Amino acid sequence: MESIKFILNFNIKKESEDLGIPIWQAPSLLFIFMGVFIVIVMLIVYFLTKFDDSPEFLVLSECAVVIMILSVGNMIISNIEKMAEVNKMKSEFVTIASHQLKTPIAQINWELEILLSNYKKGLDKKQLDIIRTISQSKETMARLVNDLLDVAKIDQGKLVLNRDRVNMTEIIDSVVKNNEVLAKASNVEISVIKPEVIPEIFGDKKRIEVVTDNLVSNAVKYIRKKGFVEIKVESDEKNIVVTIKDNGMGIPDRQQGKVFQKFFRSDNAALCHTDGTGLGLYISKNIIEKSGGKMWFKSIEGLGSEFFFSLPKNG
Repeated sequence: MESIKFILNFNIKKESEDLGIPIWQAPSLLFIFMGVFIVIVMLIVYFLTKFDDSPEFLVLSECAVVIMILSVGNMIISNIEKMAEVNKMKSEFVTIASHQLKTPIAQINWELEILLSNYKKGLDKKQLDIIRTISQSKETMARLVNDLLDVAKIDQGKLVLNRDRVNMTEIIDSVVKNNEVLAKASNVEISVIKPEVIPEIFGDKKRIEVVTDNLVSNAVKYIRKKGFVEIKVESDEKNIVVTIKDNGMGIPDRQQGKVFQKFFRSDNAALCHTDGTGLGLYISKNIIEKSGGKMWFKSIEGLGSEFFFSLPKNG
């Protein structure tokens, strides 16, 4: 089964595009080349031994084969090392740039607070609307910077999660409240189905709230007309399972394998002109998995989606 899956996913062109390198540098192609090269060399040695089967000739032939294999292998390893180095440099650049951006964003936030606290009475409606627009743009930029920092930490294996007692009821109540305005503006009804008592879990409360908020806000944003978002909490012997169900646009079948990739946005979502970086689900899945849980989904284009995540009770 795994071998069939490997063959179906084997796409050198896609691999080169994902890595941002020429096709001839794609690791899969290089390994194929190495395999073909080894077979050809071994065949040549085999046929040559038909004419000369002396021990000296065999030793020299084997040495030549080993040298050629090591040469090709060294070329492949060098290319992979270069790609790893470039990837490391990208992650470090994102980290440094994001940290540097935090300072001006904090400064903008501080200046806005001073402006509104000291001079709000002297501002007219248009001026207040401009300030609100600036504040919204600042919040968007702050979220983007935080997302980029989280992605860099995940890629570098440095994402650190706290270990707290987590009450999912409190998290869900907070998320619903945070999305009330957006849901009302989008003509979407949010409902919650949960048992009277939800067992506490251990995890990073702030991060788990971010995950839940990502899923709920995504569900609301991608409903075109009047719709619903249902948050359901269930508990079994080992896990708490949270389901976020909507009747939005759904995800096309051909793109469902990319849902948890960085910067992915489905074609129909991009056409809606909604804000989004394509980082939320990538970050959310990594947070849940690092917390000892799992995240998965079901979706039908035009009918809606269901996103699930589970977290162990005794994380």
